[in-house]
Amino acid sequence: MNVKTNQSGAGVGASRAAGSMSDRQRQQGLIVVIGIVVVAVVVFLVAILASGNSSVQTIDYTAMNATRGADGGFIIGNPEAPITVVEFADFGCPHCQTYHVEMQQLVQDYVATGQARFEFRIFPTAGGQQTVYAGAVAECIAEQNPTLFWTAYDRFFELASTGRYFQDGAVIGVVQELGLSRSEVLDCTSSSDQVTIDVNLGQNLGVTGTPAVLVRYGDGPAQWVSYNGTTYDRGSVPYTVLAAVIEQANAS
Repeated sequence: MNVKTNQSGAGVGASRAAGSMSDRQRQQGLIVVIGIVVVAVVVFLVAILASGNSSVQTIDYTAMNATRGADGGFIIGNPEAPITVVEFADFGCPHCQTYHVEMQQLVQDYVATGQARFEFRIFPTAGGQQTVYAGAVAECIAEQNPTLFWTAYDRFFELASTGRYFQDGAVIGVVQELGLSRSEVLDCTSSSDQVTIDVNLGQNLGVTGTPAVLVRYGDGPAQWVSYNGTTYDRGSVPYTVLAAVIEQANAS
């Protein structure tokens, strides 16, 4: 009987040991699973942040001949190019922020290569008074350095795409990033009027929302984009359409 009792006790002990080992294995497995999930979440978040930060490219505008039009419009590119792409946009407009990626590609493919010019007009919609203010700051940056206007133009879109555009001090902070005088720019904004000029021009051309894209052939008036029987008089114009129109202008 004693032997049987001892064997039974040994069996119970072995069973408990096995159960304890099984519990530890389950715990270790759970820890591994949690670790994998945490890593996956971190990678996912990093990917989101990376994609958001990379949506606005860094472009070197120094060799692209930044100028101002007769009415102050912001223009970049070869003065001899046969066509100018004219965009009316608002830094704070979500559709404009998405479309900015295509506009940057257009600049790299056709403006930097001398085939087209690009003209930017500020037309506040979703951004409201913040865009009126940003436009005034941008104009005053251009007064000091026309090329830096285009760097600020990209930075304002970047701020908007990351949700910082409407934060206090974000817009004027770009002035300091560019190494310009904050006080001089602020003084200048009190008399800036380019946003008003751009809005009046847009309304006269029939612009009612942003983004709106037109083209100008040579020194002619801005007009809606027409291609393959379609007139694009509302919203963004697909990159492929703009590319085709630019190539046609260069071929003719």
